[in-house]
Amino acid sequence: MSEENTTPYVSLANKYRPQKFEDLVGQESISKTLQNALRLGRIAHAYLFYGPRGCGKTTTARILAKALNCTGHGNDKPTAEPCGQCPQCREIARSEDMDVLELDAASNTQVEKVREAIIDTVALAASRDRYKVFILDEVHMLSASSFNALLKTIEEPPQHVVFILATTEKHKVPATIVSRCQTFRFRPMTSDEITNHLMDLAEAEGLDLTEKAARIIAKNAGGAMRDALTLMDRAIAYSDGKIDDKLVGEMLGLTPQDLLSQTVGALIDKDSATLHGAFETLRAEGFDANAFLKDLKNALGDLFYFSLGQGAAPFDGAQEMTARASAGLLAALSRKVNKLAEEVKFSDNALVSAEVGLFTVMDSCFDVDGFIRRLEALERGEGGNSVPPASGASRPAAVRKTASPQANTPQTHFSASAAAAADVQENTAPERKNGVATAQRETLSGGTHTSAQAKEPVPSVNVSAVAQAEPAAVSRPSAQASSETGALITDNRQLWDALLKAFSGSPFVYDVMTNCSVHFDGDSWTISFSKGKEFYKVPAQNKLPDLEKKAFKLSGRHIKFQISVSASASAAQRSAVQTPARPAPVFAAGSNRISDEEPFVKADFSADIEPASSKEVPEELKGILDIIGGEVLA
Repeated sequence: MSEENTTPYVSLANKYRPQKFEDLVGQESISKTLQNALRLGRIAHAYLFYGPRGCGKTTTARILAKALNCTGHGNDKPTAEPCGQCPQCREIARSEDMDVLELDAASNTQVEKVREAIIDTVALAASRDRYKVFILDEVHMLSASSFNALLKTIEEPPQHVVFILATTEKHKVPATIVSRCQTFRFRPMTSDEITNHLMDLAEAEGLDLTEKAARIIAKNAGGAMRDALTLMDRAIAYSDGKIDDKLVGEMLGLTPQDLLSQTVGALIDKDSATLHGAFETLRAEGFDANAFLKDLKNALGDLFYFSLGQGAAPFDGAQEMTARASAGLLAALSRKVNKLAEEVKFSDNALVSAEVGLFTVMDSCFDVDGFIRRLEALERGEGGNSVPPASGASRPAAVRKTASPQANTPQTHFSASAAAAADVQENTAPERKNGVATAQRETLSGGTHTSAQAKEPVPSVNVSAVAQAEPAAVSRPSAQASSETGALITDNRQLWDALLKAFSGSPFVYDVMTNCSVHFDGDSWTISFSKGKEFYKVPAQNKLPDLEKKAFKLSGRHIKFQISVSASASAAQRSAVQTPARPAPVFAAGSNRISDEEPFVKADFSADIEPASSKEVPEELKGILDIIGGEVLA
């Protein structure tokens, strides 16, 4: 029989178990402290090692036992660097040393076994070694009676006895025991530390292991090196010689990266069809819903850190996704998916519950941080281009208009006036007057007139507006050229173009100007809004003084701007006059406003608010009003 078949298999965790302090991975501070204590002869009588599983507690206890009893250096005292070749070092490595007793506290919880194994033998001298070492693993499993019986022994043991306690749950160990030990916290190992160790191990074993595969194994090890080595053993048995990320993903049953990227993108963009398509793939491929939600939660968490500039991209296209979503949205999605995973565990149809739950998560999470940043950028006059747009929401109208003001000006503002001018040119002289009157009535009413309105008398002030618009439609010089020469602008159309250019850097004023129609009547200009844009009247009213001031500067004329009011608006104003209006709020001088460009700050909506004096204020609100002041409005 060949040597290969007779050699017993040894797992990687046991084969590459550290035998010296220098071999410990990720616990440099602990190994340095223990080595310095051994060199200085400052050896404690009891140590407590605590930390998560698989991070080296028991291994460090064995190395410390070797250092206390090593005789390979020829000195009759402990050494900071055990040789690993003397009988003591070899026997301790195989757990065969008679003076180094390893006890599993989980199997010896009763006080009788503790007394038999420790208390009754602790006074006996070591049979051969320098120190008698008791290693108690999972010490938190001891009963209260066992701890009480052990307390006095740990507090004052003989000079030749050293206790090393190891536990994963320090809070379960009585404070009286902890206070009598030197405590060392073993931290979980990072993914980079595990990855580097796996790559070194693969080189020593002659394995073809890719770095991506090592990172996946390290990520799924949960900070435990022993778990990582166990997964490595599985990967070696599963592979055909090469271990790559695809093979490790199939072995662990992980969700493919492209499917995770598709799902995360659907959640950010609120794309229902794409999200449903991802679940159709999960059903067809037979993926587990709970495992999918776990991978999705981890992917969102990694994407959150990546958006903050920490860690690596969790999948392809992560950089583009972080440009579309803020860190706050990614954090909210990760939290909600984590809660959803807890709910799906107890569902009888996990895949359907996961899909319905993700649709709820998608509809309930909004990129509030990104929206606020865009508003702040717009307030500063930056146009909002420096902030990624919110998912599923259109950009503000002011931003769209600012992008190309000159391109939008002719088509947006004078569509009604141009139509009236064309009508004037096509009609005969007797028909021109009627055509002008009809066009003006359509413009003043926002383009929604009735047959009854067509019979109303034609206002004479609107005839000159079309007369002035007609030659401008044929040929008019550039307003920019007039401003460059320093001459005052006389043509109304040129003056309006100059006003548009002057306010192009003011998003709110420019947005009002690009959504209105203007009609000229000498030095009296009328601004009107079409149906669906009536809400622009409030900001427009606040900006009329700015327009008049700028128009005087450009033309030297005192132009009076007014806003046309529809019949429905007039009725609403008459109704508001009959209702006693509440006084407008008075602000202290110098109080901060949101922005001078914010039109709604100056608007007075007090006429639309009725006091709730006729209604009884709920009791739960009275206490709040006593603290913060104010009143309840209907």
